[in-house]
Amino acid sequence: MARSQHRFERTQGELRRKTGTRAAFQRALIACEGSKTERNYFEDIRRQLRLPKSQVTVLPPDRGTEPRQVVDYAVEKFLESNEYDVVYAVFDRDKHNTYDDALARAAQLNASMRNDFGRKVPFFAVPSVPNFELWLLIHFVDNLSFVDRFEVINKLGQHIPGYAKGMNGIYSRTEACIPDATRRAERLRELFAPEGGNDPYTVVDQVVAKLRSFGR
Repeated sequence: MARSQHRFERTQGELRRKTGTRAAFQRALIACEGSKTERNYFEDIRRQLRLPKSQVTVLPPDRGTEPRQVVDYAVEKFLESNEYDVVYAVFDRDKHNTYDDALARAAQLNASMRNDFGRKVPFFAVPSVPNFELWLLIHFVDNLSFVDRFEVINKLGQHIPGYAKGMNGIYSRTEACIPDATRRAERLRELFAPEGGNDPYTVVDQVVAKLRSFGR
């Protein structure tokens, strides 16, 4: 009887340890509008932090590059397995017709789905205005006024010589400036909203912070 009880307690202890470990192993799904720039950046983070693909899944725009298509594709991939704890849909303002629709749809989806552990899953739109490169630019300088997507890339080239969309290794080249970039991104969110106009805006810093927390 004592031996049976001992086996039961040992099994329960192992279960508690496994459950605690599993709960701490968060899994992120990131659906990107860009087939190279955004995807390469997040993959750079994943590799540098040595995070397995089972923990961070970065998707290319297999259903189209319109923001609403990115959101819908993120939902589709999540529902295939429900094996994620947070979902991000990353897209630009640019001149997309479905930008505001994508923001609204993502807000509706937030905490509306449950994962394989029965937990409600945060679903976040990750917009950048005018484009993803704004996040990279504010690693180096403030930008508090309208700037079009071409100007952002030109300005970025002044700080990352030879910059081109889809470059690899951008995360490692900008990592030291993340605290400055985060502060500037937070300032933009204090001043502007993502909907409507063309004011500079980004929430990429929040995705980066989440992934970096996985690494810790």
